[in-house]
Amino acid sequence: MEQRGVSAAQAAAALGYPAGLTRRAGIRAEAIVRGREARPYLADVARAVHARGWTTTYTPPPVQHPEGDECFAALVLVSPTAPAAALVWSERHGWRTSTSRRHPLGRGAWPPPGPGVRHLATGTTPDPADLVKALDSIS
Repeated sequence: MEQRGVSAAQAAAALGYPAGLTRRAGIRAEAIVRGREARPYLADVARAVHARGWTTTYTPPPVQHPEGDECFAALVLVSPTAPAAALVWSERHGWRTSTSRRHPLGRGAWPPPGPGVRHLATGTTPDPADLVKALDSIS
């Protein structure tokens, strides 16, 4: 798609997807492209969190698509001084904390704030420094 400059729907049609699957394949392909575009931002956040000593690496988290059409990413915080077990990013909702290092995304809908779950900063792609500041305020 990127190399040929075609839309996701055009690529699905060119690859011979049946008409019923073309729409779904196009939605999935668009989500994958958006996830690739989010990598530099996620790398900046990973570096900012690593600089605080909450992770052992500054590698950006992989973008996941558990629901097919939305991008998610999770940064596991391994330091005992970290304010949460993990950070979860959604392209629709922004950042939140998670109580689970093993399954930080959880299941189902975006959880409301509650025990161990805090929504952080403002917007879907806040400045990494603002995100770290929001995390500092909950610890």
